[in-house]
Amino acid sequence: MNIKLLLLLALFCLPFSKAQSQSSQRDNLPVDYELVDYKPIFPPGGIRDFAKFVGKKFIVPDVEGLSGILKVNFVIEIDGSVSNVQIAKDIGSGTAEEAKRVLLLSPKWSPGEHLGKKVRVIYKEFPIKIQN
Repeated sequence: MNIKLLLLLALFCLPFSKAQSQSSQRDNLPVDYELVDYKPIFPPGGIRDFAKFVGKKFIVPDVEGLSGILKVNFVIEIDGSVSNVQIAKDIGSGTAEEAKRVLLLSPKWSPGEHLGKKVRVIYKEFPIKIQN
């Protein structure tokens, strides 16, 4: 009798635990930069200052004729740190590795908010213009 009751209770609770784990996984996914209610802000003045930061820190490989636009995706975490740097478009010669290095040097951003809470935010295809 006790085994049947325990089994019945386990079967009853299983759907709730599965729904909760799926919900928490969904809540942890980054929200697109263009869709958040309040965009993350790079200190002190936003995305233009971030572009200046990248331009100052990026060391262009010494390869004759190297030019193009590198595109990078990255996540701004709830604590403002940059993570998950991925190259969307590479132009070669070590530029992808250099872009990752520089973006991970970024000071903390003010985090983004969506639906009243701080969220992870993904910025897609941030352009880095290379000209040597």
